[in-house]
Amino acid sequence: INGSSLAVNARIQSANGYNQNIVFNIQIGNVTVADPLGPDEYGYYIYDSGDLGYSLAPIYEWIEIDNDSGGDGVNLNLSDNGDGNNINNSSAVIDLPFTFTFYGEDYDEITVNTNGWIAFGESSLESFRNYPIPGAGGPSPMLAAFWDDLKTTNNAEIYKYIGDNYVIIEWSEMRTYNNNSTETFQVILFDDTNLTPTGDNEILVQYKDFNNTSNGNLSGWGNTHGGYATIGIENHMSTMGLQYTFNNEYPTAAMPLSDSKAIFITTRNPVETLLGDANQDGEVNVIDVVIIVNHILVLELLPSMGVYISDVDGDGSITILDVIQVIQYILSS
Repeated sequence: INGSSLAVNARIQSANGYNQNIVFNIQIGNVTVADPLGPDEYGYYIYDSGDLGYSLAPIYEWIEIDNDSGGDGVNLNLSDNGDGNNINNSSAVIDLPFTFTFYGEDYDEITVNTNGWIAFGESSLESFRNYPIPGAGGPSPMLAAFWDDLKTTNNAEIYKYIGDNYVIIEWSEMRTYNNNSTETFQVILFDDTNLTPTGDNEILVQYKDFNNTSNGNLSGWGNTHGGYATIGIENHMSTMGLQYTFNNEYPTAAMPLSDSKAIFITTRNPVETLLGDANQDGEVNVIDVVIIVNHILVLELLPSMGVYISDVDGDGSITILDVIQVIQYILSS
């Protein structure tokens, strides 16, 4: 992808016996906002809705689980007055129906917090003051979906929905402590380790109502804090991570977020090397057919999931025609 740095090995020899191996780096292309962010040291990328030239770019399609809006989610009944006040009920530990692998570590539960973050495993932290990531501030490991000082006033609620092969967490109509702006966003955790080269699970974050307005600072305990929202991921040691935004600043590859946008977090390389290689293992075989069929079966619940994974014919939808095309390819190989 644009901006990738490739290590090149060169051997230099001369007629009088000089012989040396050297390594130098070449940067491929220039990064633009239409390219994915990453990879970090571990191999994670973040694709956004604007990375339309890449097969893994997410398609925003909201999945409502708020009961008040007709959804089937379970209200976690969390409460938070903001600014670190009365936050004893600001977190919930949720058992996962599958093992979730994140930065190579396995987890069977997550901690969901009112302040827009998820910790993998159980965390006793109540971090409402957001910092850059990776770093010492906040829980580790962490998914910062919209880490900011949020509050549950004005009917704000947080929901969970547990499926067989995915989990949805929704922060519905949350308010920022600073400026009282409305935020509605959701995280979808997929049971799909077979798709990634590292065996790590994938994450989709969708923003229905995005207002990044907490323009504070971290220079003093009495000051209005915030640095806007923190969005990104970090590992369990706080040593590796990928920051999509902090202090309302975005890396070149990160599209500024707004309403009806999505980001997709994965260790999969953005380049499809073989037609129909749905799991990107370098081969097109019956496993890819099974994966594409599974995507067709879950499209009714998760319509955005298959669009960036198995749309072999590139028509924007996953159908039996994609399966037929892969089978034809296998038979002709």
